[in-house]
Amino acid sequence: MVPPLKGGILAPPPPPGSMQAPPDAMTIKRKFQTKYKLPTLNWIALKPNQVRGTVFSELDEDKLYSVIDFARFEEQFKLGVQGAFPDRSDDINNSKRFKVPEKVTLLEHNRLRNMAISRRKIELATDVVVKAVNSLDLKTISQDCVDILLRMVPNDAETKAYREYEREKKPVDALTDEDKFLLQLTKIERLSQKLNIMSYIASFAENIQIITPQVHAITAASRAIKSSKRLRKLLEVILAFGNYMNSSKRGPAYGFKLQSLDMLADTKTADRKISLLHYIVETVSSKFPDLMGFDQELRFVERACTVTLENILTDSHELEKGMDLCKRELALRRDSKDAAVLQEFLAQSEDKLRRLQQDIKTAQEAYASCVEYFGESARSVATNIFFSMFVRFIKAFKQADQENETRKKMEVAAQEALKKPPQESIQKKNLLNAKKSTQDAVINELKNKTRMVNEKRLLKQDEVYNGALEDILLGLKNEPYRRADAVRRSQRRKQENVRLSRTMEEMEL
Repeated sequence: MVPPLKGGILAPPPPPGSMQAPPDAMTIKRKFQTKYKLPTLNWIALKPNQVRGTVFSELDEDKLYSVIDFARFEEQFKLGVQGAFPDRSDDINNSKRFKVPEKVTLLEHNRLRNMAISRRKIELATDVVVKAVNSLDLKTISQDCVDILLRMVPNDAETKAYREYEREKKPVDALTDEDKFLLQLTKIERLSQKLNIMSYIASFAENIQIITPQVHAITAASRAIKSSKRLRKLLEVILAFGNYMNSSKRGPAYGFKLQSLDMLADTKTADRKISLLHYIVETVSSKFPDLMGFDQELRFVERACTVTLENILTDSHELEKGMDLCKRELALRRDSKDAAVLQEFLAQSEDKLRRLQQDIKTAQEAYASCVEYFGESARSVATNIFFSMFVRFIKAFKQADQENETRKKMEVAAQEALKKPPQESIQKKNLLNAKKSTQDAVINELKNKTRMVNEKRLLKQDEVYNGALEDILLGLKNEPYRRADAVRRSQRRKQENVRLSRTMEEMEL
């Protein structure tokens, strides 16, 4: 198919006899003149010689241009009305088109690309952005836009370059859109300070809501651990076991570090089946059952082990710095109409920050008192490490209790199995009973048959009549007497002997 030229005119066919392209030659890709300016896809293109032998050499996307609705695609992704882009093919062909001069940028390539991406996320005109920043207007600019602007703030070198560009009275219209935007940002006094204030105001309430529960968790956990009577009694039991085990070698101890609680599960019997923690839990369960629920008095520990007092102090310090920044900005615009935003914020937020700082001080005191109560130092042990030791001990204690219960059930089942007769003896007994029943049945059958034979030798009373004897004798003369089953007596005895011998063999088996 002959590709069309611009304007819809078909290119003339190649002259006859011209050289044909080699079969592996790459097809020249079609160029498009879009109606709107579209964003650039920053992919890494392959050169024609790199495509040969790859999957792309088997693709033909030209047939998709008539299937896909690219007009709708342009409407969705348009950035603005398409301008007259310089046509490089026209330059090569020395066409008479006018070439639009390239835009000037004072930014390095990566910085310009990042600015272009960030600028597209702020769907506001430059003058609207400048006005909102100067007035600290968070209703016009969202917190997300403020965070984007903070990343776009020109550095000292860029600010100096833009001012020098204006000082030399060079045309601003020659700059790229991104350079124009940054140029206007450089004209905002205290740009970084104003953006930081806006970000601080927007996130202040959320930060207070995040930090306050963490502070309360540390306070509650510290007080709960220190005041727990069950925990104190349980540590007493552990100390007794430890001194009993170590007194002959190391001498008795008056206390131990809390990290020693992790060693209880590692100290085991010679057969490695039972640990010291298993035995302590079993002892507590039988001798001091009220201590088994000691973890109920330490409900806040698990929440407190996920935070650190050091991070809380850092966050509090940042909140305090932001509040001071707002106060300094208010002092600079005391007589300005924009001062109302700062005045309202300070009136609502200063007390909240003050209460948070007081809660932090209370948490510090409660934690220091708790740590010292257990022989530790608040300076050397972080809150998350201290509370994690109790969380691990509670988990190991419960696991040991479950394993003890499982072991007890297995021991009971084993004892019950010993009391019951073995299954093999039961099977043998059942087999002997079955054989005895078979033997009795055979003997009974033989007795019944013997009785029936004896009964057949006698005539029944109703068969006795006058002349019966004469009839029997006459019959014997005519035909010899045979048994009803036509078997001779010798043969019958032989069969009975065989049957009895088989029965005796079965009985012996």
